[in-house]
Amino acid sequence: MIFTANEKHEQAILSTLIHIQTHLEGDLNLDVLAGRVGFSAYHFHRIFREILGEPVKEYVRRLRVERAAYRLKISEETILQIALDAGFKTHESFTRAFRRQFGITPNEFRRNFLQASHARKKQIQPRYMTEFYAKDGSGLLPNHSTSSKVRLEHVRPLIVAFVRHVGPYDTLLDKGSPMSPLWEELFEWGNANQLINADSLLIGIPQDDPSITPPEKQRFDVCVQIPEFRNPSGHIGCQTISPGTFGVGRHYGSFDNLADTYMHVYDSLVTAGKCRLRPQTSFELYSYSLVKGDLRIHFTDVYLPVEPVAKSGPRKEQ
Repeated sequence: MIFTANEKHEQAILSTLIHIQTHLEGDLNLDVLAGRVGFSAYHFHRIFREILGEPVKEYVRRLRVERAAYRLKISEETILQIALDAGFKTHESFTRAFRRQFGITPNEFRRNFLQASHARKKQIQPRYMTEFYAKDGSGLLPNHSTSSKVRLEHVRPLIVAFVRHVGPYDTLLDKGSPMSPLWEELFEWGNANQLINADSLLIGIPQDDPSITPPEKQRFDVCVQIPEFRNPSGHIGCQTISPGTFGVGRHYGSFDNLADTYMHVYDSLVTAGKCRLRPQTSFELYSYSLVKGDLRIHFTDVYLPVEPVAKSGPRKEQ
C-alpha cells in the first residue's frame, strides 16, 4: 500500500511521519503534530487516520513500543531506562503496553531473545566463518547468493528522496513487481528537478524489524540519493541517513533469500563477538543500470549498523 490523498494532505502526513520516526523520544501529542503542519487537531487526526489506518496516538505508541523491543534485543540498558526513553512514565505502564502489543512482558521478550541468541552461537561452528565457503574462487556461500566477505564501512550522511511503501516488501525489487513504478516515479521526479544522474545511489530502507513489526504495517522507503534536502512533493519525501559504522555484505540474485545475507553479516560480526548492533536503521544499496527505462539490479549491498565491542569480549548472556 502506498498512501494517497490530495497533495496538501500527502505532504503534511509525509512530513509528520518523518518527524515522528526521528523524534520518538519527544513530545508527539496530537496538538503539537497538527500545529507543525498548520492543521486543526480535529482535521489532522481525521486525515491521519484515514491515510494510515491508525489514530495518531496509537501509531506513535506502537512505534515507541517497537523501538523499545529492538533496544531490548541489542542493548543491556535497564527496562526502566528503555521505558522512560520510549515516553512511558513508569515501568508498569510500559509493561502493560508491551504485553498488549506482543503478548509477553519486556523481561520475557529479552530473555527469549538472549536464549535464542545463545543457542545460535552454540549451533554455528567456528568453521562457519572460515572454511564453510565454496572454494571455487567466487567468494560466495554455497547457495551462491551471498558473498562470504563482510566488511566494516563508515558511511557519511546521505540525503535521499523517497517514496514510502507500507506492507510486505519481499518482492519489491523483482522485475514486474507492482512496486516497480515507485522507482520510475523517483527517477522522473529527480530528473525533472535536475537532482539525479547516472551516479546517484539507489537505496532501500526497511524501517522496521520484520521480527517485531507485523508485515502489513512494515515500512519500506524506496530512495534515490540527491545532493540537497527538499520539502515533500506529493508523496515524495526527503530524509537523511545518519552517518555511522556498518557491517556490509553483498547479495546476488533473487530477493527471496535476501534475509540470508542480513543473517550472514549478523553472524560474521555480532554472533562472532566482534561487534554489537547500533540503534539505527539498516539500509540496502543497489548496483543497477537503466536499459531503455528498465531498472536492472545487479547486486545488493546490505548495510547493518554496528559498532566494535570492547576488547574485554562480547556481550555476556544473562
